[in-house]
Amino acid sequence: MNRLMALLLALCSVLLGLLLIAVVTGAGRNVPLPHPEFGPMQVGIDAGELGAPVWAAYVAGIVMLGTMWVAMLIGFRAGHWIHRAVSAWTVGYILVFVILMWSFGAYVAGDTTIVLGFTAPTSLLVYGLSLAPWIPLLAITWKFEDAYFGPEEQARFDEIVAETGGQSHPSRDGED
Repeated sequence: MNRLMALLLALCSVLLGLLLIAVVTGAGRNVPLPHPEFGPMQVGIDAGELGAPVWAAYVAGIVMLGTMWVAMLIGFRAGHWIHRAVSAWTVGYILVFVILMWSFGAYVAGDTTIVLGFTAPTSLLVYGLSLAPWIPLLAITWKFEDAYFGPEEQARFDEIVAETGGQSHPSRDGED
């Protein structure tokens, strides 16, 4: 558990560092830019230059996915199958993210295809990154009690109750 908490702290520190770098360097634009072909038109922030290198998007995305992975692992009993399943799912999710970023670059360059009715990046976003989180959510919901509170934890709980003689906490007596 301590290693997971340390990893979570490290990942959050990296995200905070990226945010501070973005603020200090002025990445992103808050105002629209003139359209390159049609003078009276404006180009919004979504189509403007972000002022940050592409690798920053990869790093930020992967660090956010890593944070999500660590947050899902906190509290799982070591060796439970769901622990390994969440880790495997996270690796797949990161691969889909990297493919999405790569396909978006191809889309911007004009080299894209239609997949399931959308351009490749949109299909990856709609059918991949949007639907994929339901897989671990359903698995965790289905096996929550077993994954978080197993026989060893129940035995330890019973031992603690036996040590206290089944007495309730003194500050809570009479609060019923």
